[in-house]
Amino acid sequence: MPVYDAESMTITAQRVDRVAEDFRAARQRLNGVSGESPFGDVEDPDEPDRMAGTVEAFTEGMRAEFDTAARRVGAASAALRNAVAAMSEADAVAADNLTARDLS
Repeated sequence: MPVYDAESMTITAQRVDRVAEDFRAARQRLNGVSGESPFGDVEDPDEPDRMAGTVEAFTEGMRAEFDTAARRVGAASAALRNAVAAMSEADAVAADNLTARDLS
């Protein structure tokens, strides 16, 4: 039968929370094109906003991916915490149900 360590699982959940925070922080650092275009001559002179729009669409897509990753990692952390709570409750119930017997 596997042995579960609630303290280790709680520590792991905290580390997983940090990963979710890292995703949120990385999302905040995603910026679109601002100021002078970094693409210079590759822009279409007839549609100068086309490249910026493409980069902005890419940036928004990446932000959505980071948001999704943060939510999923956060859900994993919550699942670990729920498992710890369930295990702790089961251990408490099992401890209450134990009966000492006189084996003499």
